[in-house]
Amino acid sequence: MRSSSNCTASFRKWLPIALVAALACGAPEVQPNESAAEDDFGGPAEIDWDDASVEDGRRFFAAVCSGCHGRRGDGDSRVAKAMFPAPRDLTRGEYRFRSTASGTLPRREDVLRTLELGLPGTAMPAWKARFSPRQMRSLVRYLETLSTRFRHEERREQDVVADVSVLMPAEVTPGTLAQGRVVYERMKCGQCHGADGRGDGGAADTHRNSDGTLSHVFDFTWGVYKGGASAADVYRTFMTGLDGTPMPSYIQSLPTEADRWALVHYVRSLSRERGLWFYLSERADWRDPVATQP
Repeated sequence: MRSSSNCTASFRKWLPIALVAALACGAPEVQPNESAAEDDFGGPAEIDWDDASVEDGRRFFAAVCSGCHGRRGDGDSRVAKAMFPAPRDLTRGEYRFRSTASGTLPRREDVLRTLELGLPGTAMPAWKARFSPRQMRSLVRYLETLSTRFRHEERREQDVVADVSVLMPAEVTPGTLAQGRVVYERMKCGQCHGADGRGDGGAADTHRNSDGTLSHVFDFTWGVYKGGASAADVYRTFMTGLDGTPMPSYIQSLPTEADRWALVHYVRSLSRERGLWFYLSERADWRDPVATQP
């Protein structure tokens, strides 16, 4: 029988998702673009931003996004306190999931990807299937008006450091995983994420985000990555860092591609098996990803 604390934790986990679903269902109807079927999302180079309308994006935000992010986009909404993690304050202009260097503005394609795919493990849903590509692009254009950063800072192509469309992930082998463990220890990842990647390192409860909130260290064994769980997605997160959090970019401290991919593959190998016990327990039995390789 589950304890009351576990039940409370589960309630807090699923409540935001239920709230978002209710908000989405009850939001004013946003009509899809009639030419949506003609839009092509084959890659960043094929995205046409000229047809995006900031005013359409404003209406879209008010109808669909403001229920969680607040009318001004500052994360101050009626449901924000019940949500974990809390809705992002978009007025700060800090975007964690980018292909650009730490501290620089994201590409529009980065923001669009987050809107399309959502943030797994949070109440932020994927909107791609529900709304037209033009509506998504218009929302991206409107989000840029919420922060002064987009008016005062320049986007530069040379800031792109992890373009997933051109990445070539290294092969996963027992040797790669063993090398990744060495890199994990050398980079002192365990100080925060724990020796086994469970998010229980000695410094896990000492860090704060740039807005003053406690920074919750990620549990790699959970295997649910907000920025995407593929090898390329995790590589992008490691190389760009998570702006607004203590998670740094490793683009300089890991100069070789071999070490970068080894760390990515090792960390991804820490994920637990998704059996029933995975969902019912706080900590499932952990397996050694290196020792269990054939």
